[in-house]
Amino acid sequence: MTMNRRDLMKYAGAAGAFGLLAGSTRTLFAAPSGQRKRLVMVMAQGGWDTTYCLDPKTQSTKVDVPQEAGEGITRFGDLDIQTGPTRPGVTGFFTKYASQAAVVRGISVGSVAHQECVKRMATGTRNETNPDLCAIVAHDNGNDLPLPYLILGDTAFAGEYAVSAGRVGATNQILALLDPAQAYETGGKKPYATSSAEDAIIAKYAGATRDRVQAIRGSQGYNKRRVDDFVSSIDRSKKLIAAKGGFGARGRTLAIANQVDLALDALEQDVSHTVMLNTRLGWDTHDTITDQSGFYEATFAALTTLLDQMSLRKGRQAGSKMIDDTVVVCFSEFSRTPKLNENNGKDHWPITSALVLGAGVKGGHAFGATTSSVETTPIDFATGAASTSGRVLTSSNFAAGVLSLCGVDPAGRIDGEVFDAFVG
Repeated sequence: MTMNRRDLMKYAGAAGAFGLLAGSTRTLFAAPSGQRKRLVMVMAQGGWDTTYCLDPKTQSTKVDVPQEAGEGITRFGDLDIQTGPTRPGVTGFFTKYASQAAVVRGISVGSVAHQECVKRMATGTRNETNPDLCAIVAHDNGNDLPLPYLILGDTAFAGEYAVSAGRVGATNQILALLDPAQAYETGGKKPYATSSAEDAIIAKYAGATRDRVQAIRGSQGYNKRRVDDFVSSIDRSKKLIAAKGGFGARGRTLAIANQVDLALDALEQDVSHTVMLNTRLGWDTHDTITDQSGFYEATFAALTTLLDQMSLRKGRQAGSKMIDDTVVVCFSEFSRTPKLNENNGKDHWPITSALVLGAGVKGGHAFGATTSSVETTPIDFATGAASTSGRVLTSSNFAAGVLSLCGVDPAGRIDGEVFDAFVG
């Protein structure tokens, strides 16, 4: 007789309260272990002005660029970046990490609606039920971890892999599950917390139940896999609970700097394989475009901390560092119009740029292109250079390239040609 999940939970009882059962779907593509990279995505949700950093332009009748004294285009090797005195963190970041950074320009998202473009950039598709890149990479490369996909920001698309994803929540609600002392009260009563002695009794009961189920119905085939999944889920949930200290306190909103710290700990402790962060900054600057300077400064300060720590923390292979097996993508759903509006702000523009860093990235270069007025330019997909015989780079092409970089086959997940000129 084949067991279903209800049978298993019935036999296992209270021991499965925190169990994260393995997903029923199986990995479609398995790259060699050395190519299965971790992924951190940093979303600048709201729409950044690419002329403030990643896609510098010259002031003209077609485009308005930062005009503050000291603004200019700085070259970091072969990479040209817009820098200014109010964004020293941008200059500092590229001074240290330009050789490991690839800028991808001229990504067409085909819309100017926030949620639609977030979806297209995060998933590479136009379907909100599809998983985003972090969900796919977590499922294919790290589905045996306690919480394969850790969502620290406000927006993510878990899709069919929701069983492998967990949201911290805008006010750290995850702690209500991990720490009984911070759980929600029910009927005015504080939640019941087990003692160490009671935990030992539950563990003993769960072990005896497992042995009995394995002997009677779970010794082979599908049933054995379900029992093994359950036993594994208990061990993984213990590992997740042990990491609760890194989540801080319930009710605390995680700023980008705090998100970076938690992401690093989750990766280093093998709690998670992918993490989605959100800058939680007001990038939607229809008024006062100069606010973008401060947002870029905060974002690149966080990216500097992230790369600094990834360069110090241990990687998965002996003698390696975390940066050797982790990809970082910083992106926004679209950018801002080339010209200022009547409120000295900029509106939505359906073309954006992204930053790709870390393992396997062909750093120190820009790929893709835009015109002097931030219009799309056809490019050669093999090199990323502008070409009159080339094609326009879309969010689908870019997303497929990120999956390929992480060792995941995009076929069947994302339609369209893979753009991977930035892969080393």
